[in-house]
Amino acid sequence: MNYKTFFLYLKFLTMVVICQGQINQPDAKKNELYNILFISIDDLRTELNCYGASHIKSPNIDRLAAQGVRFENAHVQQAICMASRASIMTGIRPEKHGIYTGLAVDDVLPETLTINKYFEQNGYNIASCGKIYHHKIDTKKQFGENEIKSKGTWTGRGYVTPEAIEKITLNTKYNRGPAYEFAPVNDTIYKDGLNTQNALKKMEELSKDNVPFFLSVGLSKPHLPFVAPKKYWDMYPSSTIKITDIKKRPKNGYNKAIRTGGELKNYYGMPEMFNEIDDNLALTLRRAYYACISYADAQVGKLLDKLEALGIRDKTIVILWSDHGYKLGDYNSWCKWTNMHLDTNIPLIFSVPEGKRNSVSKTPVAALDIYPTLVELNGLQKPNHLDGKSIVTLLKNPEIQRERVVFSIWPINRNVYKKTIIGYAAKTARFNYVEWIKIGSGEMVGRELFDHHKDPNETQNLIDNVEYAETINFLAKKVSERIQNTHHDHKFKKISSLRYVIPKQRGIHHLLSNSTLNVSTWAYIGNQDVTSQ
Repeated sequence: MNYKTFFLYLKFLTMVVICQGQINQPDAKKNELYNILFISIDDLRTELNCYGASHIKSPNIDRLAAQGVRFENAHVQQAICMASRASIMTGIRPEKHGIYTGLAVDDVLPETLTINKYFEQNGYNIASCGKIYHHKIDTKKQFGENEIKSKGTWTGRGYVTPEAIEKITLNTKYNRGPAYEFAPVNDTIYKDGLNTQNALKKMEELSKDNVPFFLSVGLSKPHLPFVAPKKYWDMYPSSTIKITDIKKRPKNGYNKAIRTGGELKNYYGMPEMFNEIDDNLALTLRRAYYACISYADAQVGKLLDKLEALGIRDKTIVILWSDHGYKLGDYNSWCKWTNMHLDTNIPLIFSVPEGKRNSVSKTPVAALDIYPTLVELNGLQKPNHLDGKSIVTLLKNPEIQRERVVFSIWPINRNVYKKTIIGYAAKTARFNYVEWIKIGSGEMVGRELFDHHKDPNETQNLIDNVEYAETINFLAKKVSERIQNTHHDHKFKKISSLRYVIPKQRGIHHLLSNSTLNVSTWAYIGNQDVTSQ
């Protein structure tokens, strides 16, 4: 090849590269990229004023709902902190990433493009205050120096009074203080208030840069222990609190579907079994939970006020979500950890500049949809690994009701492979259908169907009712399709009592060894789907 020919060939290749680059680029946005205020509230069920619970004082979350679209049928993919947050932040189903216990995203998906890293790669300044990832390792690696740590005067899990701190030492079995505490202090003495104060300072700093920001603020209340300034406790007089009407387990329900144990028993003075909780204690615990909701709500108000004070409210997408719901004595249980509506259903609110206001969508959506939705709202290219779907169409037309099925799971005995049973739930706007399957053998050991139109509290399993045969067959097919897309191969190396990793090759795109499972050496954590969606 002579010099002239080589030059022409090189020119041709250059033009091809340029053209391909143009083709692969996302559609250009006419407007600049939006800021994103990413608010998480731990253990927050949909018992809020804007969701119809008039006894709850949540004026700021209500304000946000009035500024955007509220989703009534939003569901997490597993009702436990680490799995749910891992799915939201990675956009990957729990059946695939396998984070069912105290596992970090970095343990099994070290190379996955998480939502914060995605926006950082697209020119955003990122920062984090409070709990967004469940595991400290993830928070450190995902945000690095952009994690704003709050160092307050609290002790243990957030206690500030000498009486509560003393009880930590008295609880020799679990080393935790009381289940609730309220002190006559200002908001910043407790962790959420101080995290919010730091977030406000960071927001002001970020607003001065000529680039968009992704600011995540994770509020830990109303997660146990229920600790907050006393003024929020005083907002709920005892006479106004009612205990649950759902005291019994669902009739004919699968006997292992609802756990009776949970975190509550770990706290000082709490009974080991929930059936030992009398009505007076139940009322006190509910009052404490509600007070924490209002405390968290006040922090949301400060964030919204700051956006307005900085003059950037019309340049900022605000999203509020929770990692799961919570049972407050419902079904004689004080925890999450089921496929029941109370646990998987979460508050989800999107407020988009120039978008719909004071609107409600009844179409079922998944927490997995958060990631692709924020991507599309900014006109960016969707990563290939995401399992969720953008719900921008619903943000534009919330009144549209689509017959969509979303999925959640709950694993029983998730640390012992041979005993592990997974409940696969297919949820529509009306129904919650669950199949309980032994993943080692594929045996179905139980099925449930709940009709929310006739039984919104899920008190009656209708699986044997012939009137629902067509619905059951339809949802059973959906579950079967979901399971077929899940590869179960649970060979994880145990590196501590709480953390496990896939040996050698980590991540969902690697086939695992076909070696025989040794239960004494290996422990079940989750499922690995080796195919990309």
